[in-house]
Amino acid sequence: MDAIQQISNSIDDVTTFLKGKGIEERYLQFGGEDLPPAKQPRAPTDARSEFLANRAMGDWAENVLTDQINQGNLFKAVHYGNTETIAAGEEGFKEYYLSALEEVRRFGKRPDLLVFPKGADIPADLSSVPVPESDKYVVSAQAAIEVRSSKFEAQTYMRVRQEEKLAGKSGNETPSFTVKVEDLRIVYRWIERHKISQSYCQVFFDSVYAINVTKIFEIIATGKNFKIETPEKSQLKTTIMIPITSGELVGRFETLPEFAVENKVTRLGRHDAYVKPVGGKLVLDQDKLKSVLVGS
Repeated sequence: MDAIQQISNSIDDVTTFLKGKGIEERYLQFGGEDLPPAKQPRAPTDARSEFLANRAMGDWAENVLTDQINQGNLFKAVHYGNTETIAAGEEGFKEYYLSALEEVRRFGKRPDLLVFPKGADIPADLSSVPVPESDKYVVSAQAAIEVRSSKFEAQTYMRVRQEEKLAGKSGNETPSFTVKVEDLRIVYRWIERHKISQSYCQVFFDSVYAINVTKIFEIIATGKNFKIETPEKSQLKTTIMIPITSGELVGRFETLPEFAVENKVTRLGRHDAYVKPVGGKLVLDQDKLKSVLVGS
């Protein structure tokens, strides 16, 4: 049974549950291309330091995970998702933004990384190769990864929460995999088109956890063991929060990253300073990662 068949087994229950939680119908229409928008979407006109810092976090997480996968003997990881550095307000951003929306509407959301057999003759970066030119490479991928970053140390978080629980305090016991509800159908659309297993990897400052998208759908279908929130860090978009213990611990940092200050000056002369992580030594359990990505 391929990835899309496994996910499809959960779709009806996922849709029923999320409808019951008040999620709009447009976010629960799975399969095929989306309809063209009735009017042209508006592109953001400005990017602030918080956006730049979040992008720097995401880039660090993706790069450190890619490097460590490629140092193992099982897989070759290749950049595939959007890595464009152009920001809102810069020349050409509007055209880029609208083009990216149209690609997602037709083909689904490109995962950050594609995973191939070790030694595969594939370019190291496919992020700028448009669909369908990239399809000739995608067809031979074994798996795909959507990378998420977090400002927490997961092990520290869970230890402190456990101590607080023993002291009678309440609170979330673990950090979470964060899955925006609006992303479910565009992730599904990409998997439907390519029939390739996809996983989420949540990169913390001390560890990495992974979960397969098929399991994400299965968990949502049960209606249990997760929360639905609208966190500010997700632009108040409805987000499914699945405890990281529902996935697998696939890596630990032997050395935490350091931090560097960046300063971006806009075309109007505004200075946006932000901090970005640099370095860090991650050690992956390649066998555990393989189990999540493609099964045992």
